[in-house]
Amino acid sequence: MPQNTMDRRGVLKAAAGIAGAAAAATVAATLPAAAHTRPRTAFPDVPGMVGDRRANEFWYEYDERFYFNPTPELVEAVDTITQPFGGFTKVDIGWAATRSGGRYPRSFLELVAPSRDAFVLLSDAQRDVYREFYGNDPHGLVRAFQDFGQGVLFDPRRSEGNKVHMMNFTPPDFTHAYHRWHPFLAAFRLLDIDVKWWTHINRLAGTAWELQALAQPAIDANDNKRLPGRTVRAVTTKWLHRTPAQLDTAFDTFPYPADMGTR
Repeated sequence: MPQNTMDRRGVLKAAAGIAGAAAAATVAATLPAAAHTRPRTAFPDVPGMVGDRRANEFWYEYDERFYFNPTPELVEAVDTITQPFGGFTKVDIGWAATRSGGRYPRSFLELVAPSRDAFVLLSDAQRDVYREFYGNDPHGLVRAFQDFGQGVLFDPRRSEGNKVHMMNFTPPDFTHAYHRWHPFLAAFRLLDIDVKWWTHINRLAGTAWELQALAQPAIDANDNKRLPGRTVRAVTTKWLHRTPAQLDTAFDTFPYPADMGTR
């Protein structure tokens, strides 16, 4: 991935299997009964691709719609959302300032509330992609985020620097882009936009953040190694049981989770 200050997924997104019956119930409860998943036969073979085929296609399509070829309406929505922060690259700084200032969530809501319509447009567009690929496969969505964090999805269709579907970064800040994603997810919740769904995605984003911090996958490598299954399950379960307040607290820490690698 390009090593620059504009991460691929933080703008508009801006997650070995789910562990435990309680976690499974949490995931299933987030999805509408009428949702349908694109059939596996819709995905053509891609020579050289590594990792789960659906997850590769999901992240590929996410990038197509929300990074490489967004509609003018989505570009305008993100510009509207980020303008009060001073631009996209300052969203994480602005969110952190509202946290440290002692008036959160009131001060954060003062920044995002005027842009609620833009957040609704962004939410609807992103929900469409989630439904298309994982509408009736909540466990598969969890695995997609786990694979994303571990950097085990190699897609040769992408250009140099972008061939692994993972959160890109600017050295030495290996996972800083997750801190730009979290304010968007927190804003959906605080603005009462699909609260259950975006809280769930926030938990999966946290899962991917910690897994990427642990795995340290290499850019463009087609042989990044998976973490031990017990580690992936423990990290996933921990994040899937966090409350919204606990999610906010977790993202107060930079660059890695304060309790990284622990249950």
